[in-house]
Amino acid sequence: MIKQRLENEFTSEEMESWAQEVRKAIQESPDENEEVFPNDAVELRDYILTLEENMKDKPTDHLREELRTYKAYQTGWYKGVCFTYEYFIDVKEKERVREREDKIANEVYDKKLFAYLDKQHKKNPKRKIPKDELLNLKETKLTRRDLEKAGIQNTGRYLVEEPKRKKRKKGGKDEK
Repeated sequence: MIKQRLENEFTSEEMESWAQEVRKAIQESPDENEEVFPNDAVELRDYILTLEENMKDKPTDHLREELRTYKAYQTGWYKGVCFTYEYFIDVKEKERVREREDKIANEVYDKKLFAYLDKQHKKNPKRKIPKDELLNLKETKLTRRDLEKAGIQNTGRYLVEEPKRKKRKKGGKDEK
């Protein structure tokens, strides 16, 4: 009932017109207390140097506070850049490790598969093994030990969990 009343009181056109009026008012009268920091590192450094020069000539509390604020802004800006750079390096390194591990896991799987095929070929040279059969063979699945032996640390990415079997109840129909 409240929802219906609210929908009937205002139309979306009225709301949009009010939002437009607020946006125009904000653009026409910017906040005079809002600090406008330069976005260019060179411009910021030049302004800080200018403030330092002015502090040498006529030190005032206002200049001291402005210099402190802009130096803090510069430090924060540089730290933000450094943190971002380190984050992307870390992401790229993890990607490289994954690619390396994928290549190793594929090599281990290929060795295991070819060993199985050689074994089957020795048993019956004329038998052709269909691809579907190979995909479902336990002998070709990678085990945790295979992966760890190959030097892969994140073995969970490559292991396929088999569905768990239901436990039989003691004294039930299934028990002999």
